[in-house]
Amino acid sequence: MDHPHISSAEDDARLAALGVTSDFDRSMSMLENFALGFTYLSPVVGVYTLFDASLHTGGSPMIWSYVIAGIGQFLVALVFGEVVSQFPISGGIYPWSRRLVGRKWSWVTAWVYVWALFSTIAAVATGAAPFLALLTGAPSTPLITTAIALGLIIFSTACNLVGTKLLARVAMFGFVCELVGALFVGGYLLAFHRVNSLASLLDPMNGQLSTCFSGGFSSRPVLLLWF
Repeated sequence: MDHPHISSAEDDARLAALGVTSDFDRSMSMLENFALGFTYLSPVVGVYTLFDASLHTGGSPMIWSYVIAGIGQFLVALVFGEVVSQFPISGGIYPWSRRLVGRKWSWVTAWVYVWALFSTIAAVATGAAPFLALLTGAPSTPLITTAIALGLIIFSTACNLVGTKLLARVAMFGFVCELVGALFVGGYLLAFHRVNSLASLLDPMNGQLSTCFSGGFSSRPVLLLWF
């Protein structure tokens, strides 16, 4: 993976059987590829963004919806891993879909995915804007948060256009920050600054739910965490 012009004989044989010539630039290491995929999906950011809304909707038991969503996403990852192992080609979901269901539906899949990317990029930038405003001491007005979101989109686009090496470094930096923030800072706060007991994870904390915390697994928080 570290050498740009070297690929395995097995991959070359499969590509030849598919009628595809390998020209994929393997200039990123395996760790850099993982960091890029991790920061692109950004599961930790999704957890932070949805935690407050889910807590207000379902109370403390909503924490278990993370487990449900995690198991489901793991199954999705297994499916994609199987697809990738069978079709070792670059290009994302379009070539996979074309070989699985044909050109017509692969075009539809790619078109939907493009709009999903547009929505995801805008949503992540918009969700991060209030936190950056708070970090810099600026008021979280719609004008300022919109300007920050546009700035984030412009900055990330510029990083992508500069080249793979810079993109890999930025992705690795983001991965380290997420790892440190989620595991070390979160673990420290849980171990030494925990206010409530672990029993609060079974307390609905919501008068409407009474003693039953099934509302913690209602469609809203679970679906939000899933997507």
